[in-house]
Amino acid sequence: MLNMNRRLWITAAMSLGLFLLVWTGVAAGWTERMDEEGLRLFDYWNWLDPFTFLGNGKTIGIISIMLVIGLWFFRRDVYGMVLVVAAVGGGYGINEWLRHIIGRPRPPHAEGGFSFPSGHAMIGTIYLLILAYFLAQTRTKRGERAAIYGVFGALALLTGLSRLSLQVHYPSDVLGGFLLGVAYVSACLALYRRFTR
Repeated sequence: MLNMNRRLWITAAMSLGLFLLVWTGVAAGWTERMDEEGLRLFDYWNWLDPFTFLGNGKTIGIISIMLVIGLWFFRRDVYGMVLVVAAVGGGYGINEWLRHIIGRPRPPHAEGGFSFPSGHAMIGTIYLLILAYFLAQTRTKRGERAAIYGVFGALALLTGLSRLSLQVHYPSDVLGGFLLGVAYVSACLALYRRFTR
């Protein structure tokens, strides 16, 4: 348990540090060229567009509620229920707060709102990795657990990249969302494991 928790805290700290670097780059204008080139590149990746539904508020809400209900009926895991609510709800709150503080406009063809960090990338990463965590607990073989994390990690990646193919976020927005999502969900999981063990 200690080794796993230590890895989670290290992952949270490193991801947060990288997020702060990306934020600094965005604020200083260092990412402008990369962002423009990235948008041009992903404009042709239309096959990614459908994956954006995984990061929609309605999709996340329904799946999160189902997970909370499942944790109660099948495991009586109150801490797990709190984890889902705190991670997903808290993630939404942090994302909205940061976007209003930073105030970065979206790409030219996107409708209103602020851009950094991407909510789809951040919240999608949080809830999909929590799903992967609880599903992996049902398996005993390391390979099966790794496959679960691989599949859900790929879905989180595709969710974030879909925001680029739709031209509604810059690459640095999506990268920032991934990093902050990993940082926050790692910290939440470390706390959950501490309380349950």
